[in-house]
Amino acid sequence: MTSELNLDAELRNVIGVGHFAYKRAMAVTGEMPMDLFNSFVDIVDRSGVPQALQKWAGQERKKASGRKALIPFRAVLVVELISAVWNKGAQYAEFADTLAHRLTPEQFESLGIRWEEADEETWYHRHWRAKKRLSTLVDPYYRTQKRRRLTLVEQVIADAARDESRADRSRWMRQALVDASVALLPQRYRDRYTGDVSVDSTNVPILGKVHSRATTLVRRGIPIHSQEVIDASTRLGPGGLLTNVDFSAGTYDHSHRDDKPKDPPIPAFEMDIVTMMDTEGYDQKRHPAFARLITGVGFHRPGNIKHEPREAMHQHSRNFEQRGIAAADRAFNGQKPENFQQPLRVDGWEFAFDYKKDQFGVQATVPGHAVIVVDGALYVAYMPKRLQYITYWFHNNKPDPDTGMPVTWRDIEEAIEARKAYAMKRHGNIRTEEAHRGKQRFTYPDPRTYMAFDPATGKRVSAAKNPLRGGFQLDPHGEVVRHLQRYPWGTAEWKQAYGQRNQVESVNKSIKHTRFTDLESAAKRPGRGETYHSIATALMAVAYNLRALVRALIQECTPPGKRRRKSKKKFSAANLPNVRPATTEALAPPA
Repeated sequence: MTSELNLDAELRNVIGVGHFAYKRAMAVTGEMPMDLFNSFVDIVDRSGVPQALQKWAGQERKKASGRKALIPFRAVLVVELISAVWNKGAQYAEFADTLAHRLTPEQFESLGIRWEEADEETWYHRHWRAKKRLSTLVDPYYRTQKRRRLTLVEQVIADAARDESRADRSRWMRQALVDASVALLPQRYRDRYTGDVSVDSTNVPILGKVHSRATTLVRRGIPIHSQEVIDASTRLGPGGLLTNVDFSAGTYDHSHRDDKPKDPPIPAFEMDIVTMMDTEGYDQKRHPAFARLITGVGFHRPGNIKHEPREAMHQHSRNFEQRGIAAADRAFNGQKPENFQQPLRVDGWEFAFDYKKDQFGVQATVPGHAVIVVDGALYVAYMPKRLQYITYWFHNNKPDPDTGMPVTWRDIEEAIEARKAYAMKRHGNIRTEEAHRGKQRFTYPDPRTYMAFDPATGKRVSAAKNPLRGGFQLDPHGEVVRHLQRYPWGTAEWKQAYGQRNQVESVNKSIKHTRFTDLESAAKRPGRGETYHSIATALMAVAYNLRALVRALIQECTPPGKRRRKSKKKFSAANLPNVRPATTEALAPPA
């Protein structure tokens, strides 16, 4: 199939121009081909965001008269998307340069802007005013000024005045923009997709100092007049001012990360990313390319993952019918189940989780049935206590009560294998009919295939007296599905599925790369406020998706003989220079 594809034709379907024109436009970052420009305009138009903004502006306009805006909402978004694609960040100076020097009169006309040879400063202020009008419509903190630092009391008032209806607008806006880029995915890629995703949160650093501990405590619900807050307030600025002017941001603490535990906290937001992945490893022979797109986004203060990750997953589900495995780290299955696991299971998702050390062992009991959840899987409650709790003992450095000896990894491997005889057997996938959404049928293992022990007394139960027969339909009870996953923790299948989380780590690395969208750089996003950074990161996600699509098409259309391959040549030290000969003899004198 790949030999029949024409790269230029495939790229024109997505971005409007062929390979050379695309590469040149990305390198020059100047006047771009009209067809490429139109592809960016089409993304913004297809999202429906300009139309929604106009509607909201009309609802808030007090009178019909007034001066017409010099830069329409649509033009603001197109200019900022082009800036993100060109790796210019979300800097007003770059927006001004684009308007002053990089667009043609024809492109001005397409955006609804009157062509004028004005200088950068003029366009800077015009774009700033247009963006201000846009942001006010979707800013949950629009009632609070952002020009100066607030006091701690003012911070509490600002959070209390947060407008959730505008927060909903903001979420819809960034999701609609990303959806418009996902819509460019060719149908053959959709047909090949297995339905698996990975979800992760990545920090979005901002400029300025980190917020004080007093600010963090108050945001956690500790009363502002408590002694703990008063003691921490000594770290506030003069006059009790916050240490960072961006009151809507939070503090990102690296201490929970294994790779950067000693890095100091930083002021930041957090972006949730849902990305397409393949838990079985993509078949490079049949499908030589995989477009790992960002299909869901969320945005919030660091650690505040109560709602946004779920909404990002729902966003993905609206774009794809397939439901597979959602791989997520320990932050997500640590949530209350009604905020994440339960609604997603009802939607047909299964998971690949890891656990904190105190979450291993027995995690739940299925109401009305002698079935327990152990390390993410369903087992009969007649399983021996040792098999139920051995992973908990191992991760918490507790000895085996029967032997008094430390539990080894070899013991864990043997226990995982021994548990298989007690495992409930799944029949079919999670049901999707409206009356049975989230339910799944399981049957008990044959009582003759395992040694049963009464959960109350610990005594052996013969197969003839074992009442666990037949099956039942598992309802998505919150505590049951909180840790439930597709494969039991520690099995080879689980390692394969959970290990594919590195695919979202790859996306995080790419979107933060200095040569691409550079999400890591706070200097490229010098503005203030949740709304400013939310729009900037959404447009960066769109820019990443465009680059990922182009990369996949190039890979797919490249003949097999010309694709990059890993060298199969075995490494040998025999021919390396300056290596000491492998000898024990004394060094002979030179001739």
